[in-house]
Amino acid sequence: MYRDNSFHNFAHASHVTMSVTKLLSRVTTHDTAIDNNFQAKNSQAGPDVSHQLHEYTYGITSDPIIFFACALSALIHDVDHTGVPNSTLIKENARIAEIYRNKSVAE
Repeated sequence: MYRDNSFHNFAHASHVTMSVTKLLSRVTTHDTAIDNNFQAKNSQAGPDVSHQLHEYTYGITSDPIIFFACALSALIHDVDHTGVPNSTLIKENARIAEIYRNKSVAE
């Protein structure tokens, strides 16, 4: 899946995946972290903490599929990356540059 190049490799994918999951854990919050101030500001939502949590975290905590999709995307984001910059692929008229019409070739 990953080629043996100096940067766009499995170690890089692992680091990106760890960073994304850490970021998501900072964006999301557990229901115990919803403070009284948030509840007071959003009293129209009623006492339903799960609804408040969904609103507060943009729905990320209430849907594990979103969390999984973000982590999986991070893990596979550079699969089969050649390790060559877009500009080089375009200059060399690489087949992949032709396929993607010289836009975001290796991305």
